[in-house]
Amino acid sequence: MYDWHENIKIDIHKNGILVDSTQFHNIIVDQGLNYLADSLRSTAAQPKIRYLAWGASSAAPSTTNTTLSTETGRKQITTYSSGNVGECVTITYIAPTEGVGTIEEFGWFAGTSASATLLSGRMISRTLYSRLKTNLESITITRTDTFIRTTS
Repeated sequence: MYDWHENIKIDIHKNGILVDSTQFHNIIVDQGLNYLADSLRSTAAQPKIRYLAWGASSAAPSTTNTTLSTETGRKQITTYSSGNVGECVTITYIAPTEGVGTIEEFGWFAGTSASATLLSGRMISRTLYSRLKTNLESITITRTDTFIRTTS
């Protein structure tokens, strides 16, 4: 048997100094699971996570989510790398001038339909994270997807 786990690390920098760091697990939504399964069946599916989006809704995440509740901005993934066996690490940097205001949720979007246009792409996962972001802060979001073998 295999499991897909996701860990999120959010670092806040103000004037280049780390002022907050948070780490937590996230949920993979049904659409994300189906999209990964589709990619194993079809060359048409391209499951690469392309964008991180943020929004202003604090509605609880659900496995049936397909969009953020209130998407207000998005950013292309900044860096891709591999970690340990079965890991994919994506990093997104939100500059001080980006995403200023209330952030309550983050979502990751994949596929060729994912673009800079709000609400585009296939949602892979969604999480709540509450912050009133100022134009003096940058946010670095590191997402680690881990595919592991488990015993039955």
